[in-house]
Amino acid sequence: MEKLKELIHKEKPQTKNMKKYQPKSQRGFWGKMGIVAIISAVAGGLFGVFLTGKPFMQANLSPEEANFFKDNAIDKGQFLELNRPVNILVMGMSVLPPDTRNAPEETKDLGYLPQVNSFDGLSDVMLLIRFDPENNKINMLSIPRDTRTEIEGYGLRKINSANRLGGAYLSAKSVSNLLGNIDIHGYVRINVLGVGKLIDALGGVTVNVPKDLKYQDDSQHLYINLKAGEQHLNGDKALQLLRFRNDARGDIGRIERQQMLMQALIQQALNPATLARSPVIIGTIKDNIDTNLNLDSLLTLVNFGVQTNRSDIEMFTLPGRVSNGREFAASYWLPDEEKIYEVMARYFNN
Repeated sequence: MEKLKELIHKEKPQTKNMKKYQPKSQRGFWGKMGIVAIISAVAGGLFGVFLTGKPFMQANLSPEEANFFKDNAIDKGQFLELNRPVNILVMGMSVLPPDTRNAPEETKDLGYLPQVNSFDGLSDVMLLIRFDPENNKINMLSIPRDTRTEIEGYGLRKINSANRLGGAYLSAKSVSNLLGNIDIHGYVRINVLGVGKLIDALGGVTVNVPKDLKYQDDSQHLYINLKAGEQHLNGDKALQLLRFRNDARGDIGRIERQQMLMQALIQQALNPATLARSPVIIGTIKDNIDTNLNLDSLLTLVNFGVQTNRSDIEMFTLPGRVSNGREFAASYWLPDEEKIYEVMARYFNN
């Protein structure tokens, strides 16, 4: 990883598509005022429901951990406009009773392992999102859960174990180190139970399931049975799509399905009709979300997302390869430091 850190400090390559931010025609005064009106209505509804500065924060960060995040650098201008690029780490948590410090009493004698609403345990999804007003883009980097990297105090491990070992702080620090000490301005953790409820609250999502998906795990009461083709999925079916892993492509196949579902969610969540229902939707999932971002910051990022063309939202996967059986006893995603540098320099300005 030292090699990557040295590369990051070299002169960054110029890219053809880098341009100064210029408001587009559809972002004229009246269009902006309409969006502001929607966001203001959302803000009013949210302030009516949540009275604290960080209403979704479930974890307690020490002063040192809180200082690691550059959340104060989320520069909010007039009309909740984002004035500088920010990087947010999003983690999806799929937690079973053995993963938690205090498993719910009702889960102990079931004879199987149900999903529980907790932020302990391994992170199932890791996504670094860059909101970039200078280039009018949103870039997302999926980090495979099996990525082999240095976790401070624990040595080389799979990156998804960082959350179990040290929560959101250690996860963010491990991601930052992996990507050349990139600043991370905040984090969002959402429990898988919240994802299902969110999709149901949105009315479901339409996706094109790439192939027949069938899998059964009686120990978790996990039963996946999806047919190939375009279809409208409710929360339970969408979770089947997310959780399927009996795939020759392994973690990368899962990431491709996650990105497909993410694109469908973005399309649905950022339309004005959905935004108007945000207070109700968020009220149903608030206990399944943990973030250190305050309400102003969240609304600023939502405002930027609403105004970003869908063609300007790009998704990438951490460059690397799957280890072979001769290298390690466990299976890992081995990062390619040279290619990571190229992606970070071009799309994350690091």
